[in-house]
Amino acid sequence: MRLLRWTTAVACVALATCSGSDEGAKPNTPSDAGVDADADGGLCSAPGSVSKGPWVVGVTETSAILRWEACREGSAPGVTLTTEGGGTPKEYAASVRPFVVNNTYSSLNVNAPPDLAGTYYMHELALDSLAPATCYRYQLAEGAANSGRFCTARAPGDSFKVLAIGDTNPALGGTAGLLAEAAKHNYDFTIHGGDIQYYLSILETWASWFPIMMPMFAQGAIFPALGNHEFEKPDEYEQYFLRFFGKAGFDGTDDYYRVQSGGVWFFALNSEGDMDPGTEQFVWFEKQLADAAAKPGYRGSVVYFHRPLVSCGPVSQPDTRRAAYQPLFEKHGVTLVAQAHVHGYERFELPHSADATKSVTYITVGGGGAALHDLDENIDRPTCAMRAAKGRFYNFTILEFGPTSLKGRMFDVNGVERDTFENPL
Repeated sequence: MRLLRWTTAVACVALATCSGSDEGAKPNTPSDAGVDADADGGLCSAPGSVSKGPWVVGVTETSAILRWEACREGSAPGVTLTTEGGGTPKEYAASVRPFVVNNTYSSLNVNAPPDLAGTYYMHELALDSLAPATCYRYQLAEGAANSGRFCTARAPGDSFKVLAIGDTNPALGGTAGLLAEAAKHNYDFTIHGGDIQYYLSILETWASWFPIMMPMFAQGAIFPALGNHEFEKPDEYEQYFLRFFGKAGFDGTDDYYRVQSGGVWFFALNSEGDMDPGTEQFVWFEKQLADAAAKPGYRGSVVYFHRPLVSCGPVSQPDTRRAAYQPLFEKHGVTLVAQAHVHGYERFELPHSADATKSVTYITVGGGGAALHDLDENIDRPTCAMRAAKGRFYNFTILEFGPTSLKGRMFDVNGVERDTFENPL
């Protein structure tokens, strides 16, 4: 049935004969009163009610940013924050900022609410003076359905877990099962390899994407990289990516940044922009990677971005770019590179140039829900001899940082472990 719906949808777009298609922008006069409660499928049932979220970004040792959005103006609900496992609850109030969306986008999926033009109300709570290495649970006044957790940055040497995933296209059916299985691992936060939501699938919108992704948001903070599908509409980057995930990290821009936990530094790079040697992004990365490696308690770095530096799948492989980055990875203790764009799982072990007993692990984490790719389409590339594992199925990877090592564990949608690797820290 799912394949039939997909085939029918594609045929409709190709013939341009089906009603309800909205591949382009529909001009719509924004309303100061907010979004029509009837037009959005009931998401805006009451003034101030939560239509998207909540979710967390911008986590440090002592601070975090909690966000959620309403599509009708109203009094901001309060937030209760409690340390995980107990403690005295504390009450907070968020700031509210109106945001005008200029265009309406819809899909061929009758169950996917459209992204309507109009005025939305972004709620943001900047939490500070938090306890380091502590997990918190939050709940909005509207009830337990609007609740979740996040953890402040761990102390150097502490153990913690991270979810690595990319290309989340839940309308095709795999993402919800992956997130349900991933939540069983009690990870601190998510690093997302980009292609967060897919208008191109013609089956989903941001309004339909958010509810399905809530198990991930409820588990911990999100630190996304930019993918090509964040630019499918002319205004999508500004009106959606930045609106939801701006200021996710530090020491860079909204497009590339770094965060830290447990003495491990995570660098989100923007492969949709220019990242070759000599560019602003490359210079920033080289400087900040060296800075991280010189800090007390440094254990290693994880670098992630969308377009792969190495793959045997149906994408171009930028060998010159990889040749520029690999020496930086080797010099400054980058133990893992996570990439997406290819829909499936690959793991490569690229040896250090000066010591072949050491390697940098590259994993492809693009199996988060989009239509799967042929992982052997370019199997004749010399780098494919260094591919240690592959999987043409939906998957997620849990990164387990222990006192002296990083263990990677890749799981399929049924929670079955399909690949493991371990690197010293």
